[in-house]
Amino acid sequence: MKISFNCYLIYACILCSLHLVRCDNSVIRNVSIYGDFNTPNNDGIDIEDSNNTIITDCHIDTGDDAICPKSSTGPVYNLTATNCWIRTKSCAIKFGSASFFNFEKLLFDNITIVDSHRGLGMQIRDGGNVSDVTFSNIKMRTRYYHPSWWGRAEPIYITTCPRHPDSKEGTISDVRFINISSVSENGVFLAGSKHGLLRNLKFQNVDLTYKRWTNYTGGLYDYRPGCQKMVKHRTGGMMLEHISGLEVDNVRMRWSRGSLEGWDVNPLLFRPSTIDGLSFHDWQSLDVQ
Repeated sequence: MKISFNCYLIYACILCSLHLVRCDNSVIRNVSIYGDFNTPNNDGIDIEDSNNTIITDCHIDTGDDAICPKSSTGPVYNLTATNCWIRTKSCAIKFGSASFFNFEKLLFDNITIVDSHRGLGMQIRDGGNVSDVTFSNIKMRTRYYHPSWWGRAEPIYITTCPRHPDSKEGTISDVRFINISSVSENGVFLAGSKHGLLRNLKFQNVDLTYKRWTNYTGGLYDYRPGCQKMVKHRTGGMMLEHISGLEVDNVRMRWSRGSLEGWDVNPLLFRPSTIDGLSFHDWQSLDVQ
């Protein structure tokens, strides 16, 4: 479904994706979307080049990205998504990867994510910038699926890098994660790039539990599309690259060691030469049963 320009109030139960293009002042309320869980290119709600959008009280169960802001021909700003339930074989909330223009003033609050391949994601690949984003009061469970699907069970995945060697690099700044809890088969992945730094990220009241319950291979980081693609790597509770300013306040990592047998894991993985401005207050990494 493609809706352009002024889009008002929508009540629906649909079996395909909802795609808003160049809309203004849209409200999507009480929408249930049931896509094919095994089919790619099967997004739930795409918000493309659209502004002043509200998504609330929605149920999305689909194979590809569930709520997906894209900036192809213009910016995306003033998007609010609240009180939603999401299951997807890709990313529950994903910025991009079409990201030619800026994303500003976005709020995602009171959202439940279950059995998804990736939770909260940004794939900034085309030179647009992201700023002033809040993720709050979110509960999620992320797991591995076959690696042909983009995603490696990351609860939080924030990346910026050039799609092609000659592409411009965008930046991501002023992003807040507040009152977040997750149970995941992989760690948080925060990777900027040399000319596309992640700036001023904040994690406050975040509870991250790591355990394994599928048999898919771990130890891979997924940079797709573009960039380095798939990279073998140790598994970190947080993996950090090219960041200037990261504040961690009241964050718990809980490792279910009984389920992690054979995993090469570390609470924090980073190269000091790519990181500055780290602040850790009341941070713990704990082994649990």
